[in-house]
Order: sequence, then C-alpha cells, then structure tokens
Amino acid sequence: MASNQFAAISKDLFNQIKFIESRVKDDSFKDAVKLLAAAEKTCEHLESVMTPDNQLQSHIVSNRRLEISWLHDNIQEGMQKRKKAGKKRTAK
Repeated sequence: MASNQFAAISKDLFNQIKFIESRVKDDSFKDAVKLLAAAEKTCEHLESVMTPDNQLQSHIVSNRRLEISWLHDNIQEGMQKRKKAGKKRTAK
C-alpha cells in the first residue's frame, strides 16, 4: 500500500515539475513560483510516505529535490533578466 502511495505521489510530483518547466520556458515566472511552492509541499509529502531505508525511494526524493532546486534557480535567473530588460532607455 505504501509503495503504491509513494508511486502515485512521485508521478504527481514529476508531472508538477514538468509543468513548472513549461511555465519557466514561457517566461511565466509568477505562475512558476506559485506552482513551485506546491511542488515543494508535494515533495515533503513524498518524503513522509517513503519506506525507511529504501535506497530507490531515497534516490527518487533526492532527485526531485534537486530538480526543484534547479527550477528555483532558473526562476530567479529569469526574473533577474526580466528586470534588467525592463530598464532600457527610451528614445527622446
């Protein structure tokens, strides 16, 4: 039962991460930030249903955390670029 629950939550988290990646590619950073917060909570929930000492599940959780970290960095970088691009001088 617990492994089925882990698999379902893992699949949901994978889909959330893929959707966030698509939002980042579309430069929808505000949406991505909101979705990222939900993905982080899902990752915490995934970790809580993990079977103790299960190396495969542990590896999956650590990979998802790494992907979330990368997304966070990509969002921050994209928001920085957007701010810099918005400060162009206008012609007089």
